[in-house]
Amino acid sequence: MSEQKNVLIGILGILLGLMVIIFPLISVFTVNAIAGVGIIFLGIWLIAHGFKSGSLAVGVASLILALFAIMLGIVFIADIKAFEFFSLLALYLVGLFLGLAGLTSLFSGRGLKEKTIGLLGILIGILFVIIGSYVNHPVVLAVIIGAFLIIAGIMEIFDMFGESKPEMSAGELKD
Repeated sequence: MSEQKNVLIGILGILLGLMVIIFPLISVFTVNAIAGVGIIFLGIWLIAHGFKSGSLAVGVASLILALFAIMLGIVFIADIKAFEFFSLLALYLVGLFLGLAGLTSLFSGRGLKEKTIGLLGILIGILFVIIGSYVNHPVVLAVIIGAFLIIAGIMEIFDMFGESKPEMSAGELKD
């Protein structure tokens, strides 16, 4: 059951990552729509991560962060005036969400895989702020978010860095 959940979470991450990367290439929307879609997809991934979490506190924290991200993404897409207010902060907000998603995975993760995804999220969040500050191009920023989601999805599917199963003791029966 857990392996099926990992595969579904992985597929979701890869699909959302591909959509974030492809969206700016086929869209005529402005930067606010691109940033909004990226934040919404990150929020969807956080919801899936929250339900997957074994800890109630981490799950609730992930869901609250996800709902905030989705609401902010909708504001970015629907209300251009609201986006104008956030336009200077948009890069930092997206980087913050990636970093917070990484912190959530890092501290809630039971195994090396979850902790690696968390560390990756933190690093990509920092990278997003740094590159976003200098490049300031929506396609580059969307590719960074998409890359994070794809890498996290691949790690979920193939259980990279998965914990090894404990060896059986001499007294246990082997099937």
